[in-house]
Amino acid sequence: MNSPLRRRRLLVVAGHDPSGAGVTADRAAVSGLDIDVEFVTTAHTLQDAGGVRAIGAVDPDQWSQAARAHAESRIDAVKFGLLPGAQHVSAATQLVNELRARFGADLPVVVDPVLAASSGTRFVDEECVEMLRGELFGAHVIAAPNIDEAAELAHLPRRRLVDSCAARAEAAGILLGLGLAAVVIKGGHGNEDPVRDLLVEAGRRGIEIEHARLEGASIRGSGCRFATHLAARLAMGETLESAARHAVGHVAAALAASGAR
Repeated sequence: MNSPLRRRRLLVVAGHDPSGAGVTADRAAVSGLDIDVEFVTTAHTLQDAGGVRAIGAVDPDQWSQAARAHAESRIDAVKFGLLPGAQHVSAATQLVNELRARFGADLPVVVDPVLAASSGTRFVDEECVEMLRGELFGAHVIAAPNIDEAAELAHLPRRRLVDSCAARAEAAGILLGLGLAAVVIKGGHGNEDPVRDLLVEAGRRGIEIEHARLEGASIRGSGCRFATHLAARLAMGETLESAARHAVGHVAAALAASGAR
């Protein structure tokens, strides 16, 4: 049982991009929270307004060993971001199983399934996508896809999810059927106003979290921020619904600060 006096620890395994995505966004997401965070880098990317200029993957044996070293002391939650290949997904799944064997089967694990950059440049191939579906999602993790990612992972047309909250619920059901503990489908790419983020836990009814659509707002790494803030709140002992609502609020505040109209 965790001592209430012990400072909680989050392990973040993600890509790094100096433009503000990846680990840079992850650090911003935990700023001001009463938690210790350890960062492990899976890939180095270089992006600018014109798109992704370079992608360099870190050997999965290398980053997974670094993660194990950070986990020599108690870890209270894990967040995975960019896993740039099928071998990386396998390494992540093995790490999840090892950490849960040590720290308990209820260790929260949040996965931000990064498939492509905002510019459209792909980070992963089809084999990696199917490994996410068939291996990591089966490890009872919490996935936090945006609409594009949810559509691809659920094998549904993107346009349906853009236009329909009911289609997002259908996608959530499909993804939960792969073995997820829960899924949060972020509605920022949808057409509705206010935005509706959908949280569904296995065996429970879905919860919609509404927030204003901020026209003109833009930040790099909004998905990274959301998943990391969510994982940090779970590490601190919050319920999934509370953590999701705080994550929505954190991203909304960052977007508002970016200069929304």
